[in-house]
Amino acid sequence: MSKYDHELYRIKADFCKTLADPTRQMMIAELRTGEKTVGEVAEALEIIQPAASHHLAVLRAKGVVQARRDGSNVYYSLVNPKIAEACDMVHQILLSQMAKNRDLANRVMA
Repeated sequence: MSKYDHELYRIKADFCKTLADPTRQMMIAELRTGEKTVGEVAEALEIIQPAASHHLAVLRAKGVVQARRDGSNVYYSLVNPKIAEACDMVHQILLSQMAKNRDLANRVMA
């Protein structure tokens, strides 16, 4: 019996690939406050609506967001708020690393 569930790690890597896009990261940040239409997401991210639709479709296919239709509008929301929390953790780690690198560069330049 293997110590690791290889299939779970494959799925995890595939999920991380889905999140490895700056536009999708910004969409997750935008949807953390609640559901929004494609148009609202596109406007908030300052991208064209077809691009927003494409990225939301990718996120939906991978189970990151869910859609709810109300008349002619489709509203998107995060499937699980922990997705945004996980992205926040990575964000904080990167900010910390950037600050350390900046401090190191400043010491080398001094």
